Amino acid sequence: MKNKKWFYALMFILLVSNVSACALSPEPLPSPLPTVLPTPEPSPTMPHMEALDPTGCEVHLWHSLSAEKEAVLLAIASEFQISNPYGVRLRIEYHSPLHKEVWAAIAAGTPPDLVITSCDQVAEYARANAVIPLTEYLDNTPYGLSQEEREDLWPIALESSCRSTQAEHPLGLFFDAHAVVMFYNATWLKKLKADAPPQTWEEFRERCNAARDKKSATWGYAYAADGPVVVNWISSLGEALIDPRSGEALLDSPQAVAALSVLRDLLQDGCAYCAFDPDTVQADFAAEKVLFAFGSTADLSQYAQAILNPKTKKLKFTWSIAPVPYLTEEPLVTVQGSMLSILRTTPQQQLAAWLFLKWFLQRENDVQWARSCGALPLHKSSLEVPEMKDYLAQSPQYELACQLMAYAQAEPAVPKWQEIRELLVQAATMVCQGKADPAEALAAADVAADNLLAR
Repeated sequence: MKNKKWFYALMFILLVSNVSACALSPEPLPSPLPTVLPTPEPSPTMPHMEALDPTGCEVHLWHSLSAEKEAVLLAIASEFQISNPYGVRLRIEYHSPLHKEVWAAIAAGTPPDLVITSCDQVAEYARANAVIPLTEYLDNTPYGLSQEEREDLWPIALESSCRSTQAEHPLGLFFDAHAVVMFYNATWLKKLKADAPPQTWEEFRERCNAARDKKSATWGYAYAADGPVVVNWISSLGEALIDPRSGEALLDSPQAVAALSVLRDLLQDGCAYCAFDPDTVQADFAAEKVLFAFGSTADLSQYAQAILNPKTKKLKFTWSIAPVPYLTEEPLVTVQGSMLSILRTTPQQQLAAWLFLKWFLQRENDVQWARSCGALPLHKSSLEVPEMKDYLAQSPQYELACQLMAYAQAEPAVPKWQEIRELLVQAATMVCQGKADPAEALAAADVAADNLLAR
């Protein structure tokens, strides 16, 4: 027993040091802020929304989007400024490091009205009471969404996306969605006499073993370090990664151990290998060296280009996508994206910010963003828009990805989530390298995650 405790302690140190050195952190983390922040507080008696007048308000929106996505945002914002009857103006600013600068603005009592960022960072702001939940606006008769409008949205957009463990109301609009999927070579599967992609992990293992051929150097699967993929593996077995009641990590649950045991078993079978780099996996998939790959729908166009024969301009083989194998009643599809959230300022400014958020959510803007950025649309009816039909005709894989939005599930909305997810990646990588078995690697990751959550 003592030896095991010493082992977990050592694994904890290794994981923390690996995350510090290797985690892909988009920006520096801010210094801890005071528990009570001097953010503007609402008046003791909040005025009814109908009594507010947003006319002439200037809404400040901060983001750290790429130049391409910023251009789409500016185009949508321009139309809003022309068409909204209140003369609400937008001031859109790029900030980097965004998270640090938003925290500084919150602490100074001058936050932006709107922020586009990740769900885990919105959860941090919500803990400081700096985020306005959307329920009051959604349910408001003159300003909210109709029942028909709400029913046309996939649940991930508002109802089931960014809710912290303490929150009962949506903390913003989830958009720019990209789903975790399984890429597969349909031509190869047909040769293996399989009519459909595997739906269970047992079927997946069977297909991988059938694809392995030492003479032709073909494999069933190649592992690449990818956090959302590992998260989806565990979710597909029906387990949460954060306890919704206690807020504690569940990285070493039996289901999590079972998920990484799948990877270990494939390696022991000799039908999978560790590539680590997603680009290598994509190249091997295109070269027909590997039957399956896991990744994001953000990479659909890259896969399509890689599979294209440069001489004939035709596909080398038929390929498609499917949800990650699962043991639940329905697939669970991990979706990544951004949050558009309203920060606490004044009731008038918050209403003006909501008016833009509501505009941004309209179907025509949803379609414009999806087509321009390769994201998955938030409206069920978006697929019926003529411009979208033309886009779908060019990519049947993208159409399948849009249908998977019915099973979309966001990652946990807790502070430090990106670091916690990196702990999962490190655990999976250690299993792939044969440096630890699944239970040991995840036990160490769980200790490190609880330490992060306690900060």
